[in-house]
Amino acid sequence: MEHMKFWDIIELDFCFKLVGTTWVFEIKKDHNNNIIEQKARLCAQGFTQTPGIDFDKTFAPTGRFNSLCTLIAFAANTHLNFHQINFRSAILNAPLTETVYLSTPQGLNQDQKEKFLFLNKAIYGLKQAPLAWYERLKNWLITVNFKCYTLAPCVLFCSDREATWIYVHVGDIAIFSSDFDALKS
Repeated sequence: MEHMKFWDIIELDFCFKLVGTTWVFEIKKDHNNNIIEQKARLCAQGFTQTPGIDFDKTFAPTGRFNSLCTLIAFAANTHLNFHQINFRSAILNAPLTETVYLSTPQGLNQDQKEKFLFLNKAIYGLKQAPLAWYERLKNWLITVNFKCYTLAPCVLFCSDREATWIYVHVGDIAIFSSDFDALKS
């Protein structure tokens, strides 16, 4: 995470409330119970965040199931192509607009014990992380001429070449289009 510029390591000359950190470990095993992968994820302890200081808004729209069902029925009726995308670690791709300082996570270099982390990107556990990801994705889609429905903010539409609809549910996206080449791009 350090090499991807998730944070800058800084010294604080003033007293500032820090958001705590924790590690989440995951071990994946195959059908014979052999370890095939080990993962470690640094997470913020969102319960230590203070409203108005560490975050303002937290609500991120999530695609409604009936919106997806409507799009699937429409696609089947009009013979639209369908493609699904999963953005792995979607939240980690979102820049932060708020100033957030994290306490030094356990296991960081000993010479950096008295230093802190200034976050540049969202990490799991932050209250505003899902909203930061949604805003980044939505803003990018708007730059490529998609329009967001007011009553269903997780359904976006573009009619530039061929009609294309996108349904967003956190890091999962369903794309419906009459132009298969548009799906590839």
